Amino acid sequence: MSSHNSLRMDAACSEPTTSVVSTSSVPQKTSSDKAINENKVDSPKRTPKKSKKKQRSEVTVPTMVFNNSSINDVSNKCQNLQIESDSDNGETEQVTPTTPSKGKNAKKKERLKKLEIPTVPVNNFNNTNRVQNSQYLFNYFGSPRNSTFSVHEYFTQQITPLYASTSSRYLENLCHHPQYQYMQNIQHMRDILQSPEHVASVPITPLILSGQRSEPVCIPNSTFIHSEPSTPRFIENALQHPLLNPSFSRQTGTIQIGQLRLRHNSENNCLTKTLVNGDKKFDAYLSGEDVEKGLKNNMLIEGVLRINPKQYQHSYVSSQDRSQQDILIEGIKNRNRAMEGDVVIVQLVENEPEENVTNPEQKRGKVVFIKEKVHTRTCIGSLKLMHDKNRQKAMFVPRDHRVPRINIPFTSWPDNFYEDAKKYENTLFVAKIIDWSDTRFAVGKIMGNIGKSGDMVTETKAILAENDLDVTAFGSEYKDLYPQLDFTIPDEEIAKREDCRMLCIFSIDPFNCRDIDDAVSCKELENGNYEIGVHISDVTYFLNENTPLDVKVAEKATTIYLVETAYHMLPDDLCMLCSLFPGVDKLAFSVFWEMTKDAKVISYRFARTVINSCCQLAYEHAQDVLDDKEDAQIKFPEMYNGFDYKDVHKSIKILGKLSNILRTNRFENGALRIDQPKASFKLNPTSGLPESYCIYESKESHQLIEEFMLLANMSVATRIYSDHPKLAFLRSHPPPSKYMLMQLEKSLKPMGIKLDIESAGHLHRSLLPYVGPDNTDKGRAMVLNLLCAKPMTRAKYFCAAACDDDEFQHYALNVPLYTHFTSPIRRYADIMVHRLLAASLNYRETPAWQEDDVRMIAAQCNKQKYNAKKAGEMSTELYTLKYIELNSPIVTEGAVVDIREKYIDVIIVSMGLNRRIFFNNDFPGEYKCIRHEELAKLARMELKWKPVNELPETKQVIGVFSIIQVEMHKGDDMVKIETKLVRPQ
Repeated sequence: MSSHNSLRMDAACSEPTTSVVSTSSVPQKTSSDKAINENKVDSPKRTPKKSKKKQRSEVTVPTMVFNNSSINDVSNKCQNLQIESDSDNGETEQVTPTTPSKGKNAKKKERLKKLEIPTVPVNNFNNTNRVQNSQYLFNYFGSPRNSTFSVHEYFTQQITPLYASTSSRYLENLCHHPQYQYMQNIQHMRDILQSPEHVASVPITPLILSGQRSEPVCIPNSTFIHSEPSTPRFIENALQHPLLNPSFSRQTGTIQIGQLRLRHNSENNCLTKTLVNGDKKFDAYLSGEDVEKGLKNNMLIEGVLRINPKQYQHSYVSSQDRSQQDILIEGIKNRNRAMEGDVVIVQLVENEPEENVTNPEQKRGKVVFIKEKVHTRTCIGSLKLMHDKNRQKAMFVPRDHRVPRINIPFTSWPDNFYEDAKKYENTLFVAKIIDWSDTRFAVGKIMGNIGKSGDMVTETKAILAENDLDVTAFGSEYKDLYPQLDFTIPDEEIAKREDCRMLCIFSIDPFNCRDIDDAVSCKELENGNYEIGVHISDVTYFLNENTPLDVKVAEKATTIYLVETAYHMLPDDLCMLCSLFPGVDKLAFSVFWEMTKDAKVISYRFARTVINSCCQLAYEHAQDVLDDKEDAQIKFPEMYNGFDYKDVHKSIKILGKLSNILRTNRFENGALRIDQPKASFKLNPTSGLPESYCIYESKESHQLIEEFMLLANMSVATRIYSDHPKLAFLRSHPPPSKYMLMQLEKSLKPMGIKLDIESAGHLHRSLLPYVGPDNTDKGRAMVLNLLCAKPMTRAKYFCAAACDDDEFQHYALNVPLYTHFTSPIRRYADIMVHRLLAASLNYRETPAWQEDDVRMIAAQCNKQKYNAKKAGEMSTELYTLKYIELNSPIVTEGAVVDIREKYIDVIIVSMGLNRRIFFNNDFPGEYKCIRHEELAKLARMELKWKPVNELPETKQVIGVFSIIQVEMHKGDDMVKIETKLVRPQ
């Protein structure tokens, strides 16, 4: 409905009033020249439609006419309309009818040549009101004026900003509104259409009210004012206009337009304006000075942000007191643009009295500063058109729900995206966030097209891109920075090293392993003790410090292991050169221990050595020897360097015996181990698709290597910290959340599982009856390991100068000092440790490192190691889902991990795969979650299956640790597997 029609309706429906701000009456038809000359307008008679209502008295007052050449010269299609107010003296003038002008069109031209809204008389307001209204006029109309405001100006300044963030079609249509055909500055509309706020907004969503205030604002003398105590009928009618489309309440007199709520106040006859559900803009960050002061005063908390991947509205930062619950950051607004892994500064907030807080003891907070943006702000997802087919922007939907939806401007769209959007429905893109000012969406751009969703190559690329892992091959520019494959060790270098080529040295690794970092040896001494050697590839001999190659390797920081391939940290040729292949002289860094037969360490030493491995064993070969299998020798690989099967067999037996003692002693001294299931696949050599799988099992051969590698790492950590107390590159494991462990202990006790959480050692010993080798319930063991792993924290690399001594402890190993030394081919952290150890042994000068540089390298190693681990897990899950798709449907056992109102979480016992089963309207029966008031793990799901065919009604009760039958099959999505509960037989 147009403005003049709505105003005429208001005047016709209103009754006379004695309120301070009176209702404007519509003048009768008159000559425009006469109206202008007399500075007043006559009221027209309303033509009754078969009605004999008594005509009310009509009044008019003088007004100040808004004269503008652009309005005086308007098209003859306009009508002349004025809205009047009481005169200064409160008197009214009786309007005398005038003779209508000739011609119907001429009347309309004359009537609408002037379009104005009178100002409120000064004597109707006291000084306070005058100041308030002057401020109001300044804020909403640019500056206070003494003249009247035209209706088109009212539209421009008040109505248009409310809709500037919505669909562009609305604004395009609004351009054709009669008021805008006669605006003083039509460019204002074009500016709105081309403004960044308009381009960046999402249509069909609540409005962005930039610059709006949350306090009520009175709109004096506006067209919405009405004297009746009820809501003006014209507002009800006007707001039915399809362009406005608000939510209107007749009972409360409330109008809802997006976030804006307008309410008619009958007492002062005005509209109050408030924002609903709070502002959608983020709060400004604190200054660096305020952050530093707050941290010193313990008013602010620093921590790493963790976002719940299944409930992105909830994120957490660990409390400084680990016995307390983590700080909950609820909602996107309180997260304040921080993303997963960012180092943030958090301020605690009080729970609002009206909030329905389920856990009043839960500390809540909000992010007030981002100290370090660890997340790259890139994500993987799909690109879709808006619901209104917007040509300015499209919606990017990330796969990771922890990342906000992103508006992508048309300048970043792929070719022919608008015309052929269906073509891109299954296409995966990489997008990057470039701005995030609205809590509902960010603004970004498309960085690249990965490929079709569901294709294994594309999905692998997506995994690497999502985890910010660079797998670009080393270019030719690096080839001159390391020796080539025909390299032979110079004699002068051999002379500087301990020659161990006559020792029986061999490696034990996974089958077909390419990067052989380590080898072991065992020699019986004359005194009856053993000299055990761990020999690690000397990568630092080939990788010179501070070269472009060294910088590139430091950026990669780790080798990435996926199901189908590995992306090496070093160039492939350098990996081959450093790997300890059998029958070839190799450079190594060795640790030697003198041990008694009961595995007591008498002494140890370090040396740079030259070795020649006699064979490359797989874990299966060593396990056959330890198991005394008759065909062990037949399966043995080729031997080199003059040694035979008996020599290696004897060494494996001694090492196996010693490693068992070391392992037993380690756990008796307080170490903890929590095994997580991992699937291993056999791939089709042609298609690369999974043919079969099995769950990785840690056997004695694995533990043999593990124990001696742990011992080497601990020995080296002690040495480098002693020699380099400031620069030592170490690894710690912070204690777990004591609060979560206490909650878990309370929850499991009623189920007959008693955990001792006093220390890592106590926890390990209390778990053994349920997860140890003698346990036969694999499902319960998997669930228990998963529940105990959740409170644990990530281990991390650090520079010794950056932490206090009490932060060096490794919780799981229960040792005061630990580092990584044994895998320099695949970890840059080990290369740092090798350089420090070389300086300790006077093979080189002490590194001239700055403490801050070491911290930065440690942070990069932490980030890359975590991302590579996550990518490996995602790759395993991808191939697991692909196997299910190829063999769908699969019916198997699942162990229940958690129970909620409408779903249960299970772990597939045969695959180690976590799945969620939802209960919704499709469930063939009734379901009810019975919650426990205090302990969540005691919840249970009661099901009642409806009778089907010959099957009777069946009742089923599911709790944590319950073993259930589940069916998995391919879903509609190309990479989605549907999981549902199977009816019990």
